[in-house]
Amino acid sequence: MSSLKKELFWKITIALIVAFVVICVLSIFQLYFSGIKTARDFIRNVNNTVTSFINGYFRKFYVVDVLSRIPEVRYAPYLTDEERRKVLEIYRIFQEADRDIYYLYSGYENGLLLINDYEPAEGYDPRVGPWYRAALESRPKPTGGIPYREFKTKELLFSVSKVITDDEGNVTGVISVETLLERLLSNFPHSFDNHETVTEPQPRKLFPFRGIGLLWC
Repeated sequence: MSSLKKELFWKITIALIVAFVVICVLSIFQLYFSGIKTARDFIRNVNNTVTSFINGYFRKFYVVDVLSRIPEVRYAPYLTDEERRKVLEIYRIFQEADRDIYYLYSGYENGLLLINDYEPAEGYDPRVGPWYRAALESRPKPTGGIPYREFKTKELLFSVSKVITDDEGNVTGVISVETLLERLLSNFPHSFDNHETVTEPQPRKLFPFRGIGLLWC
């Protein structure tokens, strides 16, 4: 009888231990998958917030779509110096209306560059600029935005550009609007759903954003 009690005791004890282990394992798995879901939801929310921010921030830079249709902008290589100055005045008005616009300019197939308050380096050819090449690849739509280092000043810029065409659809040049990358990062959201995020003053990496292109961060 005593041995039967001991056997029963050990069976119950083992059964309780097994049940305890099973409950612990299931709890761990539940916590793990719950944490994965929470992390995915957070990343999704951050991604949506970032995408909305960039879409909204750069929407105004699609003035290139409007400016590329102005006849004086399209046919600047064939205009007089006085007429080209009027094009530069249009650019200046847009720059003064929005301080986020750092540069607004157009480069042409003949090597002409129309830009305010900037003296290009000797031998500079706008046709080899990344903003120019990106617009050619993106035509007829504006580029989604590209980061690059300016040829002369070495400033980090973010550019939205679009091809300029004549009445026959031939490319005559590219118009570009740019902001300082530092200014972009200073306007970047600093928190998402009470989770802190850090943006560094010195960019380090390129990250793709849905429908936007690339962002240094």
